[in-house]
Amino acid sequence: MTTKYTNDLAEETTKLERLLAAREDLEVQIAKQKRRVAALYELADTNEDAPPPAGLVDGLTDACRVVFMSFDKPLLPIEVRDKVQALGIPPQSNLLASVHTTIRRMRQAGEIKEVFEPQAGGSAVAAYKWAGETAVARLQRISRERDARAAQKLGTHKVTGKND
Repeated sequence: MTTKYTNDLAEETTKLERLLAAREDLEVQIAKQKRRVAALYELADTNEDAPPPAGLVDGLTDACRVVFMSFDKPLLPIEVRDKVQALGIPPQSNLLASVHTTIRRMRQAGEIKEVFEPQAGGSAVAAYKWAGETAVARLQRISRERDARAAQKLGTHKVTGKND
């Protein structure tokens, strides 16, 4: 009976991995589409005093996520600030400081990673990029760890039946 549950678990885990991968792909597509809508809004609106489009993002952290997910290249904090403004978040007195704080929190949470971009003169500046571990990769890692623990447990403990 345990083998049936093990097989069912493997099958359902694989199905969940496929669904999470599809969701992640969709989230990246949505982020890129939000960026396109914001850019087209700027081009289509002839009134310079018009507010940015509303409803594309839910706050600064969401706006930063959209920006990082929609770009494959590392971004400087000032680039993030400029792209966040285009997404239509409400004006802030010091948006760059808020972006730096959000970047720090996202980096601590593992959502983005810090990379160093070479500059003229041999120096480097910190830039940030969407992190590698996706939900699917995280699920696969957790599944491997669970399987390793189960194999270790079976190898170190005697399995007893009712007639022992």
